[in-house]
Amino acid sequence: MRKSKFIKFISIIFSILLSFSSFAELGIIEYFNELTPQSHINKMYSAERKDELKGKIVNYNDIEDMIHLYNPEILNNWNSWRNNKSSQDVFEEYQDAADRLYDAAGSQDSELQEGMMMAQGRAMQIQADKNASDSYTDFLANYLAEMQLVLSTKILDINYQKSAFELLNAEDNIKEARRGKEKAENALKYGSGTQVDLLTAKKAVVDAESALISAESAQKTYRRKLLLNCGKTSSDDIYITPIDLSVDLNIDTINLNNDYQMALAHNIQQEIYRRKIENARTEEVKNEFKILYESAPEKIYNDLENKYRNILDAVDTNYNREIALNLAKDNLTKANNEYEHGNISEKELLTAEHNVTIARNNLQSAKYDLKIAVENYKYSVLGFASC
Repeated sequence: MRKSKFIKFISIIFSILLSFSSFAELGIIEYFNELTPQSHINKMYSAERKDELKGKIVNYNDIEDMIHLYNPEILNNWNSWRNNKSSQDVFEEYQDAADRLYDAAGSQDSELQEGMMMAQGRAMQIQADKNASDSYTDFLANYLAEMQLVLSTKILDINYQKSAFELLNAEDNIKEARRGKEKAENALKYGSGTQVDLLTAKKAVVDAESALISAESAQKTYRRKLLLNCGKTSSDDIYITPIDLSVDLNIDTINLNNDYQMALAHNIQQEIYRRKIENARTEEVKNEFKILYESAPEKIYNDLENKYRNILDAVDTNYNREIALNLAKDNLTKANNEYEHGNISEKELLTAEHNVTIARNNLQSAKYDLKIAVENYKYSVLGFASC
C-alpha cells in the first residue's frame, strides 16, 4: 500500500484551504504582483546605455544596472530561473523516491527495518516540500538577492571612497609619530626624557605604519570587490567617480511607525515565506515556514529601528566632528600666533596643523557613514531586508 497517496491528498486539500486564509492580504498581493519577471528581468537598455555601462567607469548611480546586466552570479541566477523545472516536477521526483521507500518498507523482514524505511520516505517528502517552489517565489528570491547585492555594492563604493580619507589620516599619523620619535630621541639625548618615552614613541611609529598598511589593504579589497560585483575586472585603469554625499531623505521628518508599515507590506522575504506556506504539502514544512512568517514582523521592526538609530548616531557623530574640527582650527590659529611670537616650536605648530587635518578627514569619513546609514534604512523600507 502506498501510504504517501493519502498524505498527498490531504496536503492538497490543506493547501487549497490555506490559500483563503488571512495570510493573503490584498494590499501585499497587489504590491508583489507588480513585481513581474517581464518588467525586471527583461529591462530595456539602448545599445548606447550598454556601452556606457561596459566602459571603464563605475558610477554610484549606475551600480544597479551594472549588476543586473553584468554580474555573473545574478546572470546565472536568472538563467537558472528560466530553465528551472516546475515545482510540481520537482515535487514529483522527490515523491517518487519517497513512494519507492514506502513500498520497500512493506517488504522488510523486521519492524525496525520497516520503520527506518518509512522514516526515510517521510524525510524525503519533507525535503521535497522545502525545495519545491513556484516560479514566482523563485523570482522573488532572485530579485531579493539581486537588490541585496546592489546595496552591499553601493556600500563597498562608499567605503572605498571613505578609505581615501583613512589613508590620509594614516599617512599624517606616521609623520606625527616620527616627529614624536625625533622629539623623544632629542629629549633623551639632552637628559629631559627617558628610555621609556623613546620606546613609547618608537611603538607609535610602528603602530602608525601598520595602520597605513591595513588602510591600503582595505582600500584594495573594497575596490576589487566593487569592480567584480559590477561585472568588471579589477583593472587599475577603471575610474570610480566621486559620490554625491547628499542624502535624499529628510532625517528630521522620518516617521518610524509609518516606515515600518511600508517595510512590512513590501518585505520580499516575508512574502516568500507566505507563498511557501501556501505551497507546502506537509504539516512539518507548513509549520516551519509559518513560524518564520509570524516572527518576521518583529524582526522587520527591530531591523528598521536599529537602522534608524544608526542614522541618528551618524548625525550625532557628524555634529561632534564638526565641533572638533572648529576647535582644531581655533587651536591652529592660536598656534600660528604663538609661533610668530616665538613661544612655541615648529614641531608644535606642525602638530596643530596635524590635528586640523585629522579632524577634517574624520568629519569627511562621518559623512560617508551617514550615507551608508541612510542607504541601509531606505533599502529596508523598500522591502529588501532579511527577516
